[in-house]
Amino acid sequence: MSSMTKRIGSLGLVSILLLTACATPNGRPSGMEMLGRGLVNLVLSPLMIVGGLAQGLAFLPYTIGTGVAELNKALLEAHAVSLDDSYKATFGVPLSDRSVNPKSGDVLGQEGLYGRYRPEAIVEGNRAFQRLLVSQGMPEDKARTYVLTGNYAYAWSRGHILLAVVHRAPGQQPLRVTAKQTNILTTLRPDQRGWFEPYERDANGQGIDEVIDWTAMEYTLLRQDKVVATLMVLAVEGVKSGKRSPDYWQAERRWQAGDSAALIQESLEKARRALPS
Repeated sequence: MSSMTKRIGSLGLVSILLLTACATPNGRPSGMEMLGRGLVNLVLSPLMIVGGLAQGLAFLPYTIGTGVAELNKALLEAHAVSLDDSYKATFGVPLSDRSVNPKSGDVLGQEGLYGRYRPEAIVEGNRAFQRLLVSQGMPEDKARTYVLTGNYAYAWSRGHILLAVVHRAPGQQPLRVTAKQTNILTTLRPDQRGWFEPYERDANGQGIDEVIDWTAMEYTLLRQDKVVATLMVLAVEGVKSGKRSPDYWQAERRWQAGDSAALIQESLEKARRALPS
């Protein structure tokens, strides 16, 4: 079977799987997990990587079925941040390290942190994200103004998370805001998980966050080390490209109102439409 035939067949499968993109109970595969398995034979050409990178975080599930070596090669050919650099920043090891499973990309011997309802995960994730920015040549003080955020309103009850990359003008300063979950005016500091949620304005009406990119996805996918490393790559690429996503605030209002499954499906469809076939 030719590479082009594989691409067309796999992308056709995506359209079917999008119909079942919401989470399923009792441990059965979700739509996004099925999508990753269905794309196992998808050849990610540099052209497809470029098209996917332009869609940012929403492109993440389309990389699930690709091995770490192949994905790293495709990113390099597309002149993007390498998966190797992301592993170094996120897990402290290169892809060539013996601890990295060459098929799954999981790092052996490290305690799982992401996708496991641990409040310190978002803090460590931001340290990794900022290390990756610095490794690409950004000054440390500037890197600290970029934040990887998460809305966990349905992480426990539905296994859904709303992720966003923002440029935060006040940097690492405390925020005086109305908390998302309690609707109470409060001061949030960088050692609190609430600080790592996006805020359009502070208590005085001053702008805080400019959203660069966002996506809705299934929280447990972050248990895969390759997914986390790819997420970091896409987040940094969004910063590098100057991407902006003002539509996030409307999406967040829908999320808060309970529309999480629909937003996951829309994120998948957004990336699918952009991929060249």
